[in-house]
Amino acid sequence: MTQITNLVRSDAAFDPETINLLGDAFENAWQRIKTSGSRFARPAYANAMRELIAKHIIDMAQHGEREPIKLSDSAVQFLAANYRA
Repeated sequence: MTQITNLVRSDAAFDPETINLLGDAFENAWQRIKTSGSRFARPAYANAMRELIAKHIIDMAQHGEREPIKLSDSAVQFLAANYRA
């Protein structure tokens, strides 16, 4: 299972509160993908898709976004816009 903390680059400094916030946003986005019935939640795709949304959330946070709902919404929208489910 992809842990968001494993994907944070060493040059990115996030405080513990932000790390928790990113984890919450990631779990929310992944839960939404799973419950949507998307094939991306299937075992063959899940690890790659989880890593993809985690990296998207981290990238947004590195650019200043800290709102968990915006982070998770953006990750789900990114997946939908760039990959066919």
